[in-house]
Amino acid sequence: MIFKQFFDQTSSTFTYLMATSRGAEALIIDPVLDRVHEYLQFLGENELRLVVAMDTHVHADHKTGLGKLRKLTRCMTCMSNNASVSTISRRLKDGDSISVGEIEIKVFDTPGHTDDSLCYYIEDMIFTGDTLFIRGNGRSDFQNGDAGQLYDSITQKLFTLPDETVVWPGHDYKGEHVSTIKKEKIQNPRVAGKSRNEFIEIMDSLDLPNPQLMDIAVPFNQGFADNLGTLMGESVVLNCEQVESLEEPLLIDLRDQDEADHSGMLKGAILIPLRDLDGALEDPKHIINQGKEVVFYCAHGERSALGLEFALENGLKNAKHMSGGIHAWIDAGRDVA
Repeated sequence: MIFKQFFDQTSSTFTYLMATSRGAEALIIDPVLDRVHEYLQFLGENELRLVVAMDTHVHADHKTGLGKLRKLTRCMTCMSNNASVSTISRRLKDGDSISVGEIEIKVFDTPGHTDDSLCYYIEDMIFTGDTLFIRGNGRSDFQNGDAGQLYDSITQKLFTLPDETVVWPGHDYKGEHVSTIKKEKIQNPRVAGKSRNEFIEIMDSLDLPNPQLMDIAVPFNQGFADNLGTLMGESVVLNCEQVESLEEPLLIDLRDQDEADHSGMLKGAILIPLRDLDGALEDPKHIINQGKEVVFYCAHGERSALGLEFALENGLKNAKHMSGGIHAWIDAGRDVA
């Protein structure tokens, strides 16, 4: 496996980039905006194609690189379903999984630092964001944080993993870079041998100042995709009723296979995950390029808006997208196949 841990000294943030091998699809966790050039250089040196970019939560100490990476690489961006973010490609919840090549990412919902905190489990490794640090943990006094929930997330979720599970944290302030679940169970002074009430008392007494960039980073990270759809006019954004009234459109589902398996698809739709849309658009023989009226849809409308922008940039005519996605379609009582 290709694995790279980056470190941003300004915010003491760790970013992780990995792929199965040279030339394969890649994913990145917690990218920092100011370091995007480093990630792109590493991708290029290893001939990697970035297909998934994930944040563990809405960060308060740095600007996320998700939006810029999406713009430059057309990767799928992922965050918690609870994140107060205007537009992301896929909203994740506990128990979800995503595949990038042969790498499977399992999603753990771990609220406490914030109400949208996630951890990602990959091949005996856990990427803990701000939920668990090396001999510490993230704070719980803003962004709907809750010390009791944080204790539960650490002890009832993370500490149930095998002892040998490698812990890759979202930050470090002491010169450490990796740990294990066993070490944190034994050596973490916040939780080792501490009751829930003792942990809450410790967290309530920290009295920490707000992160220096909080007033800038949080609004930016909540709205990093506000410009999505700037190339589109009202004529190419359809609601469910308008889509239903079209005469034999080519319906393109931009979700991943597991999502389609879980909730079904619009009748007659073709599944082309967003990460594969470029290839379809570039193939003159693909059905998407045969002159039919094309309607993109996804789960909530974020990926289909992004896909439509790609299509318009590639000169695809007569393309539209369905706002609200398949969730709006189902909520309106319409059938799926």
